[in-house]
Amino acid sequence: MSIVSYISPEVIPPPVIWISSGMLGLAVVCALIRIVRGPTTPDRVIGVDLLAGLVMAGMLVAGIASGNPFFLQAVLGFAVILFLGTIAIARYLDHPENDDS
Repeated sequence: MSIVSYISPEVIPPPVIWISSGMLGLAVVCALIRIVRGPTTPDRVIGVDLLAGLVMAGMLVAGIASGNPFFLQAVLGFAVILFLGTIAIARYLDHPENDDS
């Protein structure tokens, strides 16, 4: 059985997709508030990381709504890049004495 049969639009009713999209939108607004108001750089980094995770969740909801399995592959690639970027920023913030400016 392929992944397409699990994410077909017929399996999940449209109200569930609309409600999940609305909840993701509310979470995006909260993440943007954390990015703007975050008093420290790590707070802003966590906000950007959360925002990227919410974008991935939105892509998955769009994939479920359309029945297109490409979204799942795109999210997996995006997750790997996001993980590597988060590790790089965490290492940079852990050793600020290496800053050349």
